[in-house]
Amino acid sequence: MADLSQLISHRFRGFSEHENTIAGLNAALNWGVAQVEFDVRVTRCGTPLIYHDEAAPDGKGRIRKICDIMASDRRNLAGKFAHMPSVDALFKAASKHPNKAALLVDMKDAGFEDMLVALAKAHRLTDRIIWVSWLPETLYAVKDLLPDAEICLSHWCKSPDAPTRQIHKVFEAEARHIARPYRTIVHGERSGWFVDGPLRGDMRDLVSSVCVPANMVTLELIEDYHRDGIAVSTFSYVTRDTLEAAESEFGIDDFFIDAKVVFDSYS
Repeated sequence: MADLSQLISHRFRGFSEHENTIAGLNAALNWGVAQVEFDVRVTRCGTPLIYHDEAAPDGKGRIRKICDIMASDRRNLAGKFAHMPSVDALFKAASKHPNKAALLVDMKDAGFEDMLVALAKAHRLTDRIIWVSWLPETLYAVKDLLPDAEICLSHWCKSPDAPTRQIHKVFEAEARHIARPYRTIVHGERSGWFVDGPLRGDMRDLVSSVCVPANMVTLELIEDYHRDGIAVSTFSYVTRDTLEAAESEFGIDDFFIDAKVVFDSYS
């Protein structure tokens, strides 16, 4: 049976009115969550903010790409932008909280790793961070900067369906290999990699864990990763019953949780 230490608060959903906020982080840490995940997007001026999508509605309902806005304008833009904290502010809050939970930092843009690593060092958080991304570009770069860093690649392990492909740029691994990409900067894109099963090659050697959709995971995939000591997490769960069923069937290591009621069921 899964225990509380295996539950990851996904974007602090359910812990505050808005996901990916400092209020949500503090509420999740106050509750006693052992692992929290949040997303990083980078503005036009190079400021890393906490937000998942590449774009958001402003106070007038206009959709604006985060890579096109200046961080100093987000309060005036209002809407979703008014609730986006900076990575610096969130790292500061995490460093000061007595709950020293693991921090899964999901990097949605690539080319800004040196800044994120510098912020993690400044707040003395490097030993608590698991660096997560759908972008191999950013994971290779983090590993260059922090050879001992824990690295997690999120990937589709079955072919993404049409709705997913409609909103994502889908790259496909050749024979399950993802070599170091030619790109070093990815800014304002929603993308990821389809690996037909478990990874092979250089990226597999790099990761300490992988994250895959709950509806794609198979026992064969998990057993393959476990043979090399690679942990497998899945997303996302809103009930304890589905979580426990998945743990029983597959032996998944960690679970991304999208509903506070799941955490409450453990209290």
